[in-house]
Amino acid sequence: MEFHRLIGERRSLRAFSQRPVEPEKIERMLEAARWSPSCANRQPWRFVVVGHDAPSRAAVEEALDPGNAWAKRAPALIVAGGRREDGAVVGSRDYFLLDTGMALMSLLYRAVDQGLLVHPMAGWKEGPLRAALGLPEDFTPAAVVAVGYVGKSGDLDEATRKKDEKPRARKSLGEVAFRSLWGEPFGATLPARPAKVYETELQLRFGDTDAMGHVNNAKVVTYLEFGRVRFFADVMGAERVEDIRFILAEVSCRYRIPILLHDRVFVRMHITDVHRSSFRFRCDLFDPRDGRVFVEAETVQVMYDYATGRPVPVDADFLAKAREYICG
Repeated sequence: MEFHRLIGERRSLRAFSQRPVEPEKIERMLEAARWSPSCANRQPWRFVVVGHDAPSRAAVEEALDPGNAWAKRAPALIVAGGRREDGAVVGSRDYFLLDTGMALMSLLYRAVDQGLLVHPMAGWKEGPLRAALGLPEDFTPAAVVAVGYVGKSGDLDEATRKKDEKPRARKSLGEVAFRSLWGEPFGATLPARPAKVYETELQLRFGDTDAMGHVNNAKVVTYLEFGRVRFFADVMGAERVEDIRFILAEVSCRYRIPILLHDRVFVRMHITDVHRSSFRFRCDLFDPRDGRVFVEAETVQVMYDYATGRPVPVDADFLAKAREYICG
């Protein structure tokens, strides 16, 4: 999963499925944490993984605050923390909890990258948690993380369900980041969403369908190519094939629901992540009648000089014409 999408996907929801988490996914999460940054490479973080069938599971669940009872459905609970003596001390500054936090963040993102739901919690009683896991006195537990797959919100009580239904909110960039001096806001210049989104309709053909009765997944790449070509024609003014000055470098697709022959399908796209010689399209294939999204996709294009056979920088004319379709 692309990192910016991974950040967007991560949410601390509370509705867990009871589907077991594959052990290899837990191991990958721990591996990601193991390779996290660490002051002086002291690596003070420690993790205790508690599965549903672990002897300590019931006692760990009892240590949770009543408001976190929903976490008992999660197939795994991971306790994260560290010891001060294992971490670096620079001057009067202890770094063991900072290092543990960075490792925990790596663990969370690797979980989301594997399609898991993770929810770190601060609502637990330290004494019972220590007793349940036999934690050393000099070990500082920092978080208990519920790990599993997304479940049904209907399984939650009403008060908990309403918490999950709240829209995501964050302070503005100028409230949390300063330029040069404390209190001088770091001004945000990147739009959160583009001023315009390009849309064009796709023509489905009977030959696009497969034996299962839906559009073959491989055809989606052709649909995305059609959208990119139409974008260059309608927005950039390309009239000939020679005017389309890019080559495709990468495609990633997330197939959400099948496309059937009777569906109306539009491609919706805008540009993100413009680099020196490349740019990224973010695309949806959707039905405008009901808003259903069939496919979410991203493509990376490299600006290319066919005469020299080499990439060339994204030019000012391209940026000027595409500006309203760029964000992030």
